[in-house]
Amino acid sequence: MNGVYDGLTVVELADRRNQWAGKLLSDGGARVIQIEPTAGGPGRWCGPFVDDTVDPDRCLDYWWYNTGKQSVALDVGRPPAQDLLRRLLAGADVFLESTPPGTLRAYGLDHGSVSSNRALIYTSLTDFGQDGPWRDYRMNDAAHLALGGHMASTGYSDPTFTPIGGQGHQAWHMGCVFALHGITLALFDRMTTGNGQYIDVSIHDACSIGTESAVPEWLYNGATLYRQTGMHASARRRPDLELPTADGMYVIAVNQTFGDRGWAKLIEWMEEKGVAGELTDPKYRDEAVRMADYRQGTAVLDGIRRLIAACKGEEVFTRAQSYGISWGLVRAPEENYDVAHYQQRDFWRDVEHPEIGRAIRYPRGPFMCDALGIAPRGRAPHLGEHTRLVLEGDLGLPAAQVDALAAAGVVR
Repeated sequence: MNGVYDGLTVVELADRRNQWAGKLLSDGGARVIQIEPTAGGPGRWCGPFVDDTVDPDRCLDYWWYNTGKQSVALDVGRPPAQDLLRRLLAGADVFLESTPPGTLRAYGLDHGSVSSNRALIYTSLTDFGQDGPWRDYRMNDAAHLALGGHMASTGYSDPTFTPIGGQGHQAWHMGCVFALHGITLALFDRMTTGNGQYIDVSIHDACSIGTESAVPEWLYNGATLYRQTGMHASARRRPDLELPTADGMYVIAVNQTFGDRGWAKLIEWMEEKGVAGELTDPKYRDEAVRMADYRQGTAVLDGIRRLIAACKGEEVFTRAQSYGISWGLVRAPEENYDVAHYQQRDFWRDVEHPEIGRAIRYPRGPFMCDALGIAPRGRAPHLGEHTRLVLEGDLGLPAAQVDALAAAGVVR
């Protein structure tokens, strides 16, 4: 399969913060050489692990974020390994690193030290960027979501509840997406100039401008948005719209409008289930009346709650969609494998994992576009799986020299 990043060589210094950008490049066809410590990068040890067996080659989190990459295990703190990395960068298109500011300067691996490769796109992803008063502060993903403003807009409507940040490393994802945008633009620029660029990405900056409408609402309207259960933040508090079904699932019942056709179908459905109540009153045939009532969270919303509670989740989802009512069903991750919609869209990719003797089904990618060809190309690498291949094949080291480096603990 051809991909938008075919033909590129990316050197990625292993870290949990930058691995999503590396994955998207790899899934897009680039050759991504991940440089990790001889004991394994941090992503290999976070878990969960297959069969709860702690092993750097059996971490599910690492599997997902490192599909198709190559692993070269080096002790970058030692001069021989620094020289090997410097030689790799001399032939690379992109360098992706996320060490604290100043770290690589001490190793002679900062942008200025490797700029002899004028075509190199050197990308640094850090918590607060390379300069400024916060550059040396360290953050985790949850703290970024809080400081960046996201937690003010996510979680439950009840203001007495603690804000909840999105799970799945959302802050790191935002930083990686901005890094990938910068890399892609630099690649376009290099087509005409022949020169690479230095890209400085701050995760905090990426988060602070990714708060959806919270900042524009404040700037333009002076409005503070409140978090809402199961829906976008809003300038006024609304009742919870993540509602339980008869079989223990949840439906996100957000409605922007109820047209006459959809309302008639909804009432027919409610009557079938015996939960229509006062909503059969002719006054609710007036869309303005029912929408005003819905916004107040009274009779219409109560009827919706009763209907959803009387039905199984799949019935709610499919019938509402067929009536033009945009309700969504919350599924556990593993429940999505059997959803006909994903199967029809060819959303899954089977990736072989010989270490467990079977294939694992992966999502195709964050979006689907045949012209870009972004999808997992293979499993994540085992620790140091490609060290010898890269050192001998790319750098031309004799096998005896690689053996000596391995014996000294410089490589694995």
